[in-house]
Amino acid sequence: MSGAAILPYPGRGRPARRVDLLLFLLLGSLALTGCQSLPPPGYGQPLGPRLDEAIRVLAAPQSSARDRARVEAEYRRLIAANLPDLLEAAARPGLSTLDAPAQGVQSSTRFAAVDPVLKPRVNNPDLHRFGLGLPAVGRLAAPRDPNAPRTGYRLPLTLVALPKVPPTDCCDAALVDPREVGTIRTAHGDLPVAMDLEAPLSATSAIGRRFGSELANLLRPGHFTGDPRIIFLEPFDPDKTPVVLVHGLLSTPRIWEALVVDLMADPEIRARCQFWFFYYPTGQPVPLSALQLREALDDAVKAHGVTKPMILIGHSMGGILSRAQVSRVTAQEAETHLPGVASLPETNRVRRSLIFEPRQDVARVVFMFTPHRGSRLATSGLGSWGIRLIRLPDTLLNELSHAMDQLAGVAVDRLPTSIHGLSPNSGFLRVLDSTAPTVPSHTILGDRGRGDLASSSDGVVPYRSAHLPAAESELVVPTGHGGIDHPAAIQELRRIIHQVLKEQPGVVSPAAGSKTAVDGSRRRKAG
Repeated sequence: MSGAAILPYPGRGRPARRVDLLLFLLLGSLALTGCQSLPPPGYGQPLGPRLDEAIRVLAAPQSSARDRARVEAEYRRLIAANLPDLLEAAARPGLSTLDAPAQGVQSSTRFAAVDPVLKPRVNNPDLHRFGLGLPAVGRLAAPRDPNAPRTGYRLPLTLVALPKVPPTDCCDAALVDPREVGTIRTAHGDLPVAMDLEAPLSATSAIGRRFGSELANLLRPGHFTGDPRIIFLEPFDPDKTPVVLVHGLLSTPRIWEALVVDLMADPEIRARCQFWFFYYPTGQPVPLSALQLREALDDAVKAHGVTKPMILIGHSMGGILSRAQVSRVTAQEAETHLPGVASLPETNRVRRSLIFEPRQDVARVVFMFTPHRGSRLATSGLGSWGIRLIRLPDTLLNELSHAMDQLAGVAVDRLPTSIHGLSPNSGFLRVLDSTAPTVPSHTILGDRGRGDLASSSDGVVPYRSAHLPAAESELVVPTGHGGIDHPAAIQELRRIIHQVLKEQPGVVSPAAGSKTAVDGSRRRKAG
């Protein structure tokens, strides 16, 4: 017992040992934590007056940037802390001071869920706007929309709340589309509405998320879920021009993510364009994939009553599929590739894949890193290895085999895959290349800088294969085959899209008036 102090124990007549050092430190730590967690000034006050104070600071001209940032964060924290009640109030928007178009104000009951953006990621500042409100992502189920992502749409929203005048316990709330509603009127003046367009783009499944699906769709196209289809990034808007993005070999719509983010940062493109993705298994024959793209576009046009002409953008093999949409291959031309094909029934998919007319609803087409005359990689050891691994579905094998049997004198050792179709020896590419696109076309190609341009390559497609004499413009970008999101490539796409928007009847596109004309040689090289 020596060395241990004895203290009287309250309420009892016997002593107790002094608290040891470890327990003392533990209690001290808890006390310190409690001090650090003291509620902020104003805690416990009704929500209305606290929101009013935050808005007053935000609207005051003398408020510093630091004060505005602090108060804006506090406003968002208050909204998030009262999210269920405010969303319930937003089911019947009651902001009488909200001057907005009908589509700008949304009822919270429209969405399966509203997910607040508590930690925004700002990779592209042009997709963000600081201001009043809590940015959120609305999850919109679309079971009757054949072109909706399987998990529904992800839409940008902002939840705004204003105290009643004079401030009381209660507030008015509204869920707004920040693209439609730019400012909100408050008792202390007009304030910008906060906007985060990056969060819904990151959350959407329209551009594909499952890792490994690229390889699976190449090697086992028969395991592809559902039919090849057009997927919309957002619900269809009849007033917007469709921009159709077609990915290439060993790829999915996910490849377009960075490119779409950069294009959406352009206010005019964001306001006047809608992005569509063609999703398909890339291991099947190229002519068949081109037919499936044609059918998928037909289905989307019919389902939604599309009237605006489309812009097609294809990367690599996707450029071949896009070129087939704006080309005419006659029965006589197809016969040079596959003798007897014209004798097949008109409903036969082999015939329809090789004999076709150009679409009439396409305004322009952009070929990005496209092997119009094939790539030697398709015939290399790597290409041969890939061909051996691809397993076409039995239904397709049976259909193609039956078609071959109907063609007298045609012997096929092995049915073609997509890699066969990208060979410089491909009969389909040879026939397609003998035609010219029926709409204005543009080329964006890569050059890794390993020689003069005529003998250059992007590492997969040589210049002589990517070059298209009929193109209105050609931009050479110092990048490899996957450089579709290179800044120079993005800027060229902006120029082309603005040109299409400017040419739409009765519409003037101010942004397209900048100096972006192609020089007389039609070929430009990005710096």
